Amino acid sequence: MATIHIRSGKSNLDCNNRKLSNIQSVPFKIHADCDANVNKYFNNYIKTDEKGQTSASFRGYPLKGKPLGLPEGYVGVVLHESVKPETEKCERKFYVTYKFSKIHYWNWDKAPSDNDSIVQALQWMDIAEALHSPILEE
Repeated sequence: MATIHIRSGKSNLDCNNRKLSNIQSVPFKIHADCDANVNKYFNNYIKTDEKGQTSASFRGYPLKGKPLGLPEGYVGVVLHESVKPETEKCERKFYVTYKFSKIHYWNWDKAPSDNDSIVQALQWMDIAEALHSPILEE
């Protein structure tokens, strides 16, 4: 098992203050590690209905989505790994590059619901906090 380090110190303090307002969670993997013009080729084609659900497409495949806020007291981070490990057992170093407080998640041609794993994971954070909080006697 490899050791993983997440760096977020003075050396990248400026990055820690950069906030992203448009994080997308898509139901597929894109085999690329570069910047993409998401605003021009994706965001401009997102449609929102009266229920607040969104629709778009990726390479002709329909997507249905919904914006989600992170639970209060939590922040999401985008990590960057500048040096890829040679093997799975090598130590890994990630750096915090951005912070975010909401995410837009997408399903393939299926309306978003409370049964989606990302929604359940975010709900579980509140449940786990309640379960593990100390009980105060009054």
